[in-house]
Amino acid sequence: MAALRAYYKLEERVGVTVTSLAEARTRIIENSIHVAGLHKQKAKALKQLARIVSERYSSGFGSAIEGSFEDVRARLQELPHVGPKTADVLLSIWGRPTISVDTHVDRVSKRLGLASKKARYEVVRASLMEAYRGADYRVIPMYFMALGRKFCKARRPLCPTCPVCNLCPYSKKTKRL
Repeated sequence: MAALRAYYKLEERVGVTVTSLAEARTRIIENSIHVAGLHKQKAKALKQLARIVSERYSSGFGSAIEGSFEDVRARLQELPHVGPKTADVLLSIWGRPTISVDTHVDRVSKRLGLASKKARYEVVRASLMEAYRGADYRVIPMYFMALGRKFCKARRPLCPTCPVCNLCPYSKKTKRL
């Protein structure tokens, strides 16, 4: 996975602390995360975010993640370049009960009938959180991403070979079995 390779390279070359990212040259960050795509925009965003976090939370980022789930989620989304998905990824990493929804999770959820076709991020997230147990929240996005990348592709889904095609209303409706 490109994002993981970028993370490890960034960790090796720069470090992945707020201080190391804030102090690093943008060009080094760019070169480190190049493999993940959109490296110039992401490098600028990471550097800006690290600078703001270090200024706003000089006592340590731990204070940013204290409080109720909704308060912490809202606080994270006040930061530049942090939307609902990024906030949910971070909250999940920190052990908070949430499900992050990327493009694959969104598509798979809708095709499996777990969310309506026109549902937006928050509705898809809430539908998944209602359908699964809290203990599964961290793995559901990973499973759905894998399913979306390998079988449930946006343009030409591979329904006949999909391991969940018998459960999928989309494959039955489009007669892709």
